[in-house]
Amino acid sequence: MNKILVWDRHTRLFHWLLVMLFTFSIASGLYNDMDVMEWHMLSGYGLLALLLFRLLTGVAGRDYGHFRQFPLSMGSVFAYLRGSRQFQGHNPLGSWMVVIMLALLLTQVLSGLMTSDDIFIEGPWVVWVDEQWVSLAGTVHGLNYYALIALVVMHMLAISYYQWVKKQNLLAAMISGLAEQKVGAGGEAQRISLVRLLFIAAIAGGLSWFAITFS
Repeated sequence: MNKILVWDRHTRLFHWLLVMLFTFSIASGLYNDMDVMEWHMLSGYGLLALLLFRLLTGVAGRDYGHFRQFPLSMGSVFAYLRGSRQFQGHNPLGSWMVVIMLALLLTQVLSGLMTSDDIFIEGPWVVWVDEQWVSLAGTVHGLNYYALIALVVMHMLAISYYQWVKKQNLLAAMISGLAEQKVGAGGEAQRISLVRLLFIAAIAGGLSWFAITFS
């Protein structure tokens, strides 16, 4: 089968930067050292900018990472489970995984902005909320990462299943952006221009900077 473009560079860039930042954030948070916690906060700020970038490209992008390309209906889910329909890009289960992952990541980052240890470290939004919200944010931030870890494990198991059982190399597709054409699954994705991509990145960076420093 011919290979076609499925994931444009912005989707692949987001994916691999997310892997690095998420891994560092989890590791630095669990290490719980005072000096490392400062890097943990910086990593959270980077995640905020990265998530805003993903949301913007999910609307302005032109590949299968665009949100309108996500087959989220229950009919699509059942059709996929029955094997009666092929999907290019994310299948329905993968689409729901992405939506849930983005929601949980945003929850983790936003709760971190309102979290304080009452001694040395506090998020930039602590000054805007009362103690009850700070306490709630700290609880959410401390528990939500368990759900994120569970999703990561499920994601890795799914990749392994597709690799070894269905003989589909999803990692290679996320590196090259190319995937094998499936009959009736859709055509080739269109690329976004570098100028437009840099403009979107600047907007995401500016919004995250404003959210962090406006206090």
